[in-house]
Amino acid sequence: MTIYAASLSAREADDARKTASAILDEGFEGLVLEAPLHHDAWNALRELLPRNSVKAIRLFLPYPRALRPGAPSPFVAAAGGREERRAALAQAQKSLEAADRLEAPLVLLPMTRLDIPGLSPDYMAPTDSIEGETLRLRSTDGEVRTRMDSLLLLLSFLLERAERYATTICLTPGNRSGELPLTPETLTCLEEFEGAPLGLWLDTCRLPGEFLRVPCIADTAGLVSGLELFDKVKGASVSDETPGGMPCSPGEGAVPWALIASSLRSLPLWCVNTPAGDGLAEGLRFLGGLDGEREAPGELLDG
Repeated sequence: MTIYAASLSAREADDARKTASAILDEGFEGLVLEAPLHHDAWNALRELLPRNSVKAIRLFLPYPRALRPGAPSPFVAAAGGREERRAALAQAQKSLEAADRLEAPLVLLPMTRLDIPGLSPDYMAPTDSIEGETLRLRSTDGEVRTRMDSLLLLLSFLLERAERYATTICLTPGNRSGELPLTPETLTCLEEFEGAPLGLWLDTCRLPGEFLRVPCIADTAGLVSGLELFDKVKGASVSDETPGGMPCSPGEGAVPWALIASSLRSLPLWCVNTPAGDGLAEGLRFLGGLDGEREAPGELLDG
């Protein structure tokens, strides 16, 4: 049976306590810690949360004490320079230690934005494979190669330590031309570290065509590839956004739920993302409808 979780992010201790209590009181079976999560909020959660309640934590959390609430995070998974890589590795170690303290089984890597002319990280791509000119640009761009090397270095660092912490490291394959990794780059990572505790985590706002269980007309290649990859998928962020890229409650945005629902139903863990922690009851009902077992799907999948 799929575990229902909700995402939690917080800048202040009081917000962390309030949101965590609301999630557990609503009946969710766990939480996924997402950015931002500042130092005081982290300390509050450590005191409050029951054992095994955190199902996953985003890499680079919790933020160090020196990073004040409201300041942007300086940590990048696929870093572009030496200092960024050094900072990422140091903070990654702290995330593994945090996951160990909370007995969180999954550590989720954030996607990396690319600064390449012609590639937009904010593009709401259709749910299909990225091909043609986009892949050509990425395959010949020096920044992509540098950042891919950084991603492989970070994964090597994490995976050497993951078994010690009883943790699986998860990549999220995307479908946006200005983000890394796409599915081909994710496959490169899986092949490079075959046999290591490396898994996948899906994002419904960025679900690549290779992970659709409903093939496109006259094209079954993506379906076959996706079925081979599904054994690696540990869960999914159930999120939605408007066509303009603004986060919204699941079912109220541009995500084609009727198309992707069958790709999600076999996964062991779902984490619903609601803007600013609002709409927890609605989010729980949406997961039930998506599941099709705990509650009738009804109109939840029509949007």
